[in-house]
Amino acid sequence: MSAFIKQIPKSILIFGAAAHIGRPLTEFLTREAPSIKLRLATSSPKKKKQLQDAFPNSEVVEANYNDVASLSAAVSDIEGVFIITPGGFSEKEAMTNLVTALRQANSAVHIIRLVGIFPELSSSQVPTSVGAGSLPVEHPIAKRILDESGLPVTYINSGATFMDNFWIQSRSVIAKKTLIWPEHRVPFMDPRDIAEVAGRLFLSNNAKHIGAFHTMNNGYDWLSFEEVAGIISEVLGEPIAYDGSFKGFSEFYGPIMGPHLVQIMWNFFKFEEAHEEIWALNNFVERTLGRKPTTVKEWLLEHKAKLMQEAGDVAWASKQTQEQKL
Repeated sequence: MSAFIKQIPKSILIFGAAAHIGRPLTEFLTREAPSIKLRLATSSPKKKKQLQDAFPNSEVVEANYNDVASLSAAVSDIEGVFIITPGGFSEKEAMTNLVTALRQANSAVHIIRLVGIFPELSSSQVPTSVGAGSLPVEHPIAKRILDESGLPVTYINSGATFMDNFWIQSRSVIAKKTLIWPEHRVPFMDPRDIAEVAGRLFLSNNAKHIGAFHTMNNGYDWLSFEEVAGIISEVLGEPIAYDGSFKGFSEFYGPIMGPHLVQIMWNFFKFEEAHEEIWALNNFVERTLGRKPTTVKEWLLEHKAKLMQEAGDVAWASKQTQEQKL
């Protein structure tokens, strides 16, 4: 039996601690395991100050995946590591650098890496139109590097779209009483539930999670966006139309995202649509949380007032962010 028992880390480093998964993970661990030392990593000096103010009992550090020295300082004497990278990110150098730092530190007992991969989809099935920097290209690279490292890694795979994307999708609902988004059928997950999954895996002593690849969804919602428009109509109590055309998407979101990102996102969603039958709803998240995960309707009801009062945004869809990358 002892072969299946793992050490619960006494210290945890959280990359992306200021963002929509890292922050609720920090909140969860602060609440549920206050004795665990938390080290919060961000690449932004501005966010470093915000994190220090929000979590005064945690250590906050600046770390950049492309800077081995900063990574070495971040992982020093750390036993648990939560790894997340931004969209459009090149993984090869970053994960190579991180593996180097983790091997030098030689202190990690549990590493959790968030990825977004179609399970068992070969690289030959990823079209060139999806392009470098996309999840189907980059995340398999990250997994290969971590697999080959021999480090104690658990993969939590987001086999779902994030519900907080509704913050930007609500723009067209407010402006035109129409959900404008490329059609594809996909499972859904609340990022807060993803954060709790990661937290509960860190706090588990079950060694069977080491080396595991857990695909996550809420177990209930596998929806087309036309069906999502129907749920929004029900929540708002008024009819919301649906437009899944490229013309509608480019005309509405071009000024918000810029034409380059509009085309990238269209290509990605059509790639997802071509392989949507791969997704299968499962109960991993519900088993791990010990409760029913948040459903699309529940999330919309929770945020209904704010969604309809103001135009939202998400970091990956920022035109300014994309222009800085080009």
